Amino acid sequence: MKDNQIIIIGAGAAGVFAAVNTAILNPQKKVMLLEKTSKLLAKVKISGGGRCNVTNVCTAPSELVKNYPRGHKKLIHAFKSFGTTDTVDWFENRGVKLKAEADGRMFPITDNAQTIIDCLLNACEKQGVEISLSEGVKTIEKVNDQFLISTSSGQSLLAEKVLVASGGSPKIEGYDWLASMGHEISDPVPSLFTFNLKNKLITELSGLTVPQVNVKIAGTKLAHDGPLLITHWGFSGPAVLKLSAWAARILHEKNYIYDIIVNWLGILNEEEARIILAEYGQDNPLKKVASHSPFPLPR
Repeated sequence: MKDNQIIIIGAGAAGVFAAVNTAILNPQKKVMLLEKTSKLLAKVKISGGGRCNVTNVCTAPSELVKNYPRGHKKLIHAFKSFGTTDTVDWFENRGVKLKAEADGRMFPITDNAQTIIDCLLNACEKQGVEISLSEGVKTIEKVNDQFLISTSSGQSLLAEKVLVASGGSPKIEGYDWLASMGHEISDPVPSLFTFNLKNKLITELSGLTVPQVNVKIAGTKLAHDGPLLITHWGFSGPAVLKLSAWAARILHEKNYIYDIIVNWLGILNEEEARIILAEYGQDNPLKKVASHSPFPLPR
């Protein structure tokens, strides 16, 4: 059992990035990365439609935290320590240039998530990070001033420091190994999900995208703007996914039975829409709305 080491649990984007930087900042220490599955960076591979949206153009921590539903106070300090500009520099210093798109997301110029994966794994190799796959953590115990980790393969590992980047669990029982150390665990609830409609009439328009809508949870102040996609089961797209994240706990409390209000014209109200229609009608008296709409709606 090595006792002069730092162990990172979880080999997703957060865990691998943490392992690399831990090794850089602690060259005298052994850094070990434990992953319970047989794959590294699996979600990075599919993020951003396979292109991997690495970061965002927003550089001010006070503005960036407004995009996160929970944990603002903790995140603002984290972003001041290492923000979006630092992220861009980190990758560019390793030969990976990023580009910004109209919506603020930043991707590798290759438009290929494998570029990011290769960069992170090459950095791990360069820094001597030891990666152990199919090695789940069963228990963590504090032994004097160190941590004793028992793994699924029967190993017992001693660590001076432990960083947990294991991701989410659909059940609170999935965090028992952390709760046993005295950590308080909040009930996990789904976030970033699509809306399933009981009324199926609109799903006959499956496949259509409306570029700018406003979706609101009825009876609350929770609303989000952005593109909306009609699917064969209901609604998806950025506006819905973002709203689901902000409303995650409220919708869970409602047992996912709730009404939504969709403004298909984005932030325009009814009076503004009527004025635009009237003016358009006066200027184009012979045109039909079905083929010449003044609004960005699918025909």
